[in-house]
Amino acid sequence: MTTTRSRRNISYDQFTKPRRKRKRWPWLVLGFVILGGAGAVGAFFYSSQAQAAHHAPPPALSTAGGPVADETYQWSHVAIGGGGFITGLAFDAGGNTMVARTDVYGAYIWSPQADRWVQLMTASAMPAADRVQGTQASGVYEIAVAPSRPDRIFMAAKGHVYRTDDRGAHWVGSSTIFPEVWDANSAFRTNGPFLTVSPTNADLVFLGTSSGLWRSTNGGESWQRVSSVPASEDRDKATPGLQAPGTQIWFERGEGGKPSGRIFALASGHGMYVSQDGGASFNTLPSVGAQPMTLRRGTFDRHGAFLGVDDVGKGVWLYRDGRWHDLTHEAGLPMLPWTAAASNPQADQLVIFDQSGDGYQSTDGGKSWNHVSHSAKVGAGDPPWLKVSDASYFSTGDVQFDPKVANRLWVGGGTGPFYADFPPGTSAVEWVSQARGIEELVTNDAIQAPGQSPIFAGWDFGLHVKDDLNAFSTTFGPNERGLMSVQQMDWSPADPKFVVSNASDARHCCSEDGNAVMAGTSTDGGRTWTKFASLPTPPGEKDDDPWRMSYGAIAVSSGNIDNIVWEPSDNRTPFYTMDRGRTWSPVRLPGEVGPKTGSFPHMWQQRKTLTADKTEGGVFYLYHSGEAPNIGLQGLWRSRDGGASWSRVFAGEIAPSSGETAKLRSVPGHAGHLFFTSAVAGGADTGLRRSSDGGASWQVVAHVDHVDDVAFGKAAKGKSYPTIFISGRVDGRYGLWRSVDNAGSWQQVADFPAGNLDQVTAIAADPDVFGRVYIGYVGSSWVWGEPAPCKTAKLPAGKSCFKVN
Repeated sequence: MTTTRSRRNISYDQFTKPRRKRKRWPWLVLGFVILGGAGAVGAFFYSSQAQAAHHAPPPALSTAGGPVADETYQWSHVAIGGGGFITGLAFDAGGNTMVARTDVYGAYIWSPQADRWVQLMTASAMPAADRVQGTQASGVYEIAVAPSRPDRIFMAAKGHVYRTDDRGAHWVGSSTIFPEVWDANSAFRTNGPFLTVSPTNADLVFLGTSSGLWRSTNGGESWQRVSSVPASEDRDKATPGLQAPGTQIWFERGEGGKPSGRIFALASGHGMYVSQDGGASFNTLPSVGAQPMTLRRGTFDRHGAFLGVDDVGKGVWLYRDGRWHDLTHEAGLPMLPWTAAASNPQADQLVIFDQSGDGYQSTDGGKSWNHVSHSAKVGAGDPPWLKVSDASYFSTGDVQFDPKVANRLWVGGGTGPFYADFPPGTSAVEWVSQARGIEELVTNDAIQAPGQSPIFAGWDFGLHVKDDLNAFSTTFGPNERGLMSVQQMDWSPADPKFVVSNASDARHCCSEDGNAVMAGTSTDGGRTWTKFASLPTPPGEKDDDPWRMSYGAIAVSSGNIDNIVWEPSDNRTPFYTMDRGRTWSPVRLPGEVGPKTGSFPHMWQQRKTLTADKTEGGVFYLYHSGEAPNIGLQGLWRSRDGGASWSRVFAGEIAPSSGETAKLRSVPGHAGHLFFTSAVAGGADTGLRRSSDGGASWQVVAHVDHVDDVAFGKAAKGKSYPTIFISGRVDGRYGLWRSVDNAGSWQQVADFPAGNLDQVTAIAADPDVFGRVYIGYVGSSWVWGEPAPCKTAKLPAGKSCFKVN
């Protein structure tokens, strides 16, 4: 099983996040959001990162310059905020508990005391069996609160169902092993509900998966398949099993919103079923005329009518008095990719929204409808950069009315949760963000040059320069163009303020503004950017393809900021430039077979196998893992003339299974010193290798294995070699480890930083502050830690303390 997070192809459906790589192809086609303020066309564009007066790097928490007795590390999230799709929301009947599920890592509960969302999937809360490296690197398939018991929550993730009776402080798992591992980031990630609890019996729970409907009568301890409800039909016959949504389940509400005792279940492709015996058996729902075969979402109004929206057939349906009503014909509603339906529990008000946030409202039981416009703004205390959500396309998922606050509507959006106060008859919905506490950025890279602030890069929302690690980002770069992703960055010792990136639009659409690829350079530490003046056309690509040169790996010479090497994705030929991107020349490896001669297969891979020597100018290293037809190129290649000519200094694999998430890192201040790991995507040998002769020979670092990445920070007082950090296992024990003696010995500085069970994608370290390190994750953004006095009992939510050992 691989652990690489992949990136979906994106169409005009809905805002998306990266998903886990699979061996099959093509990717599921999902959607996008066009965000406001899409950048200026042309060579120069501006990004106003944190508007500090002097842009000083973040200060240290401690003045210690090396290990001290009884040393502790303080860990917390880098404050970026939001960054991912909230795919589902859930409340108890009284509105005392509100939870949200995400598409890429974990789920959250709203804490009124902390005035923020708090992650539910943590190392301290999950069962001991889940406290394993990368074990929960996934979003949550579904989450539900028991309507009659607000402290009880059920969560379905990675093929397991968990239950907590104390609002997420402790979780227990089910004894049932389900036949499939649910994909929380599939094409059906905003469908639902897939997990529903009886409104009167907190032990009666239903779970809908692609294999069918499951029932538990003991609070989720064990589950039985309900055979009378068929499994959903596969929507893609060419790839069976990939395109089937789970069964959706609703407990019927009658007049006044009171439970009727009946249960509805929709099996996609088969229609609606109903149970009158507590879900032990189901029969086809009696109806007259046509009926929906698929639904995205549905709800009961307070008079007992069922409202459902269909994104496939682009219809809106109402079931009342034994009959289905097609409202696109009976009420004149437009055919749109509908995504959400909600009923006001305190008024005769129905609302529906499509995937772009376009809405309609009825106050007469669905007979007539009025259009609802939308806008968005940043809520008090929320990340300022979420202002980009105020756009014509407001990415919309689940929508529900608040059970406690009258007329308050909630939405799970593409950048986080939002609410709006929306009384009946209102013609416009103004969404207000409430995303603080949620950190869902999918990370790619981080760098920090001496004397500069760190820069964090990921999918969808570009790069963030952080002068203050605890203050939310005000914007992101290269500019605020929607879904602009940055896969890799680099800085040069020749000018620490100089940064290069390969920013590219992840949608593979919407290139009309000329900014499909915004790769370029910055001369002020990543705050403002200039696009490369030109992009080459790799062999086999077309000159008119805006993405012909995009993603992949990029590096800048340590001696000349005009000298850059770029290896694009899709195994396209690498190029180098000697004039900062005005002109480019292809990298030629002796014996190569065209047209695709590179070694970066897929745009979504966490692969960093091109690096500049961080000491010796003009020296670059490129690791080629031998993708067909260039199997003969396998090995490490070196250029001493800025990329013009290359020689192979090591033939064959440096470590096994190096074709996916491998990392090649150069040690600053030590010419020819390199570290290499295949990371976690390959076979059993994912240890750490090192070379001190420019890659000609490699040694295995003793006692270290299963390494995600390696980084180099400020040397300890009295030491000449940078402090080495790894995410991995030392003598079989997982954690974040630090070596101050050139890998001679290791100290554990965290087990699961800030309680995070997510998969590490990349790490970086501060060259100016001893011990400060940054950890990037598959779906939960960045965590940072450094030596600092701390007491666990006094730390707020989202922070953790660890005693170094």
